[in-house]
Amino acid sequence: MFQDHVEQYVVFKIEGEEYGLPIQYVLQILSVPEDVPMSDYYSAIRGMMKVREQIIPIFDVRFAFGFEEAEPDPKQRLLLVQIGRLHVGLIVEEVTEVLKVGAEAPQISDGKSRGKRKGSFFTGMYKTSDRIVMLFDVEEMLEEEGLNTQIPPHP
Repeated sequence: MFQDHVEQYVVFKIEGEEYGLPIQYVLQILSVPEDVPMSDYYSAIRGMMKVREQIIPIFDVRFAFGFEEAEPDPKQRLLLVQIGRLHVGLIVEEVTEVLKVGAEAPQISDGKSRGKRKGSFFTGMYKTSDRIVMLFDVEEMLEEEGLNTQIPPHP
């Protein structure tokens, strides 16, 4: 039997707005450790930490979107993300759900767009009568923050 195409997004919040990250990027959702060494640089790169025997950069998505740094909160989560061979951690205010979007879902997209704030990267939005979820382009954010997501494979 033929099944409709369903896309899944990990939905997270920044400043009360919902964003969806394609689930194929997400390896794990973790609590944000209290001992993440934070960078003193004015950058979304907040520090580095060892996860799964790798040293990975940690990005504060809130900061990349142009908001002030937030105080630590127990709702905050660290999304361990893989893009090609690159692993990064993304700190978000909270993760709310895994959203399943079918082909018939009301979705608005006109290709890659940017919001008015620095780092408001999205490829479209999922919209119903009572909510809007911006579809987040993590690769675009990382590239603006100076991280090359096109790491070649090992020989």
